[in-house]
Amino acid sequence: MKKSVNIAVGVIVVAGVLVTAGAWYTGKRLEGALNDAIQQGNQQLQAAFVGHEGKASVELLSLDRHFFTSTAHYKLNIQDPQFNEGKPVELLFVDNIEHGPLPWSRVKSLQLLPVMAASNVQIEKNAFSEKWFAMTNGQPPLTGHFSMGYDRAALGRVDLLPFEFTDQTGAFKFSGFTVNASGSGDGQKLEANGVLGSVDVTATSEEGPVHLTLKDFTFNTGGTKGKSGFYLGHTDAKIASATFQAAGQPAIHFKDFVNTSLLQEVEGNLNAQVTYDIGNVSFNGNDVGAMQMLWKFGNFDIASTQALMKIYQEKVQPQAQAAAAVGETYTPHLSPADQALVQAEVSKLLSAKPHIELEKLSLKTASGESQFSLSMDLANPSALDQPGAELLKQLLTQLDAKLVLSKPMIKDLAALRAKSAGLTDPAAIAQQAQGAADSVGGMAVMLQMGKVDGDNIVSSLHYANDVVDFNGVKMPAQQFAAMMMGKFVMFSGGQ
Repeated sequence: MKKSVNIAVGVIVVAGVLVTAGAWYTGKRLEGALNDAIQQGNQQLQAAFVGHEGKASVELLSLDRHFFTSTAHYKLNIQDPQFNEGKPVELLFVDNIEHGPLPWSRVKSLQLLPVMAASNVQIEKNAFSEKWFAMTNGQPPLTGHFSMGYDRAALGRVDLLPFEFTDQTGAFKFSGFTVNASGSGDGQKLEANGVLGSVDVTATSEEGPVHLTLKDFTFNTGGTKGKSGFYLGHTDAKIASATFQAAGQPAIHFKDFVNTSLLQEVEGNLNAQVTYDIGNVSFNGNDVGAMQMLWKFGNFDIASTQALMKIYQEKVQPQAQAAAAVGETYTPHLSPADQALVQAEVSKLLSAKPHIELEKLSLKTASGESQFSLSMDLANPSALDQPGAELLKQLLTQLDAKLVLSKPMIKDLAALRAKSAGLTDPAAIAQQAQGAADSVGGMAVMLQMGKVDGDNIVSSLHYANDVVDFNGVKMPAQQFAAMMMGKFVMFSGGQ
């Protein structure tokens, strides 16, 4: 018995020595790890603000090291013309850091995997944030809890407390926001997810109040940095419901909004897919239907895509923002060298034969569904400054488009419009809806823009080798363009 007790005591003593040694070791490594993390964070902030007039950075103001704990103070500097009237903003944070390998806060929650440190950070009150504190009854409105492994991998959570305010500009009510994130020590892998219960905004305007609400917003994203430098992976975002009402206008309500995106590298090129789904749209309390849009992009050369994005962010975007700030129409102004660079990178991009496809754009009502699809394959022309017809022939190698209009869907929309206009007689509404569907079908046939196939009005187009197949009739591309121009002039009354 005595021997067993001695062994147990010995184990406890050894464990205590190891924990103490680990805490001492952590304290020695902590400052370097913090500086590395801040440097990496500032690089990401700088990249995020490329093309914007604003900027942001983080500073480590102080680090008080003790044996088992340390206290760090940070300052976040933000300056943006669109924020705080363009005046610099300073936010202060205090970080109570527990040294590893077994920080007590993690032990209490049975998280027994050794880590370098556990961080408990919160915003501090200063001249800028004191109003925010007042809206959260003196509680720190922004807090974070993180752990950093000895391999510099990080895992943590950020919480924004609920708050609300009302002033002469309107009212704002926010239920709080939580974000969970993790990343590898080298920054090659990132994952994050977040939950927001609700946001309710009312803004005043000369025409009257503008109202916006969002409920149950969630997102999930994860990716690994590829050879391109882009994070490859998925991003999903969902909103259970959203309502927008402009001044003096009926409310528009969206239900079950879902956005998904996927980015991949395939044989040295970028491929992407983006989907938007809305479970139901209603207008002025009347259901319209469900909507979906699905885009696909393939064979985008990585190097030229990066170069063109850089030109856009550094040259085009700042000009566009400056024009918007003074209410002017934006016209790009690029130097001859920049223009030459754009042409060279566009040629490289087109040499990879990119594919762009709107796989589906649809509206589904109670009675029917209409769809539109479009796909095109591009190639690099011999020159970009050649006549339009020849340029199109070389640039666009293939195009397919198809439109299917559901007559029952048209009837549903026409009935909704009639009700919104104040019509209440069911027979009159049905007659007006049927007339709208028949009118669209008759117009499509008369203008030779489509064919009636049962309950659908169908129009299709295929282009390749300078030949257009429009609803089964083949013709040269120039003839098709002239025909469409003639129909447009006729339809618009020759104006």
